[in-house]
Amino acid sequence: MKKIIFGLVVIFSFSTLLTAQEMLSGQWRLTPSDPGFSLNAGNGDRIMQKEIRFAKPFESKPDVSVMISFLDIDKNQNIRYDVKAISVSRDGFVIRIKTWSDTKIFGIGGYWFAEAEKLEIKKEEIQVGQTIELKNVFFAFNKWDLLPESYPELNKVVEFLNENPTVEIELAGHTDDIGADAYNMELSDKRANSVKAYLVAQGISESRLRAKGYGKTKPIAPNEYDWGREKNRRVEFTILKK
Repeated sequence: MKKIIFGLVVIFSFSTLLTAQEMLSGQWRLTPSDPGFSLNAGNGDRIMQKEIRFAKPFESKPDVSVMISFLDIDKNQNIRYDVKAISVSRDGFVIRIKTWSDTKIFGIGGYWFAEAEKLEIKKEEIQVGQTIELKNVFFAFNKWDLLPESYPELNKVVEFLNENPTVEIELAGHTDDIGADAYNMELSDKRANSVKAYLVAQGISESRLRAKGYGKTKPIAPNEYDWGREKNRRVEFTILKK
């Protein structure tokens, strides 16, 4: 008689935080039928604005791009205009159209795109040494006070730590290279500790959290450019124990 042996394999999975993209898009248009349309009249500076409301709020303030696909303009005149997104928030933004000199615009429109990165909790194995950047943590300028826009992102970290009660993490603050080394080190350390204080206030044991500032010593992008300095000003956490 043959023996049949059943093997039982148990796979332990943990909740981990992953970065995901949140995106919305739409169309916009302004023509003389819109109230107060002034882009086709007179000389000098003329400005119009169009408010866009998102179908649903973003979890954090998104990046917005505005594109033009329709432009009805008097080609016999100089063509001078500027279109940009202003007053961007989680709920929407404003498209600002400006023209000047003798330019006359009889209609303008196009598309807009909004995207933001957010944290999502997934069931995957946690790796010691794994580092996750918190892209939606914001502070007052040159200070370490957390802004309310940071709370949704940090609440995801609280949820992650509650679902993984043995995990310990280091919170790391980073700056760009503008300013004195000692000042940047102190600022990054205080910002990391502000995040730690928020997590503790939400019930996470202080013994599971370390906070440290690294100043400008660990850049992830060139500090020669504005976009690089923006990336280098960040808070991230690393898994120390699972």
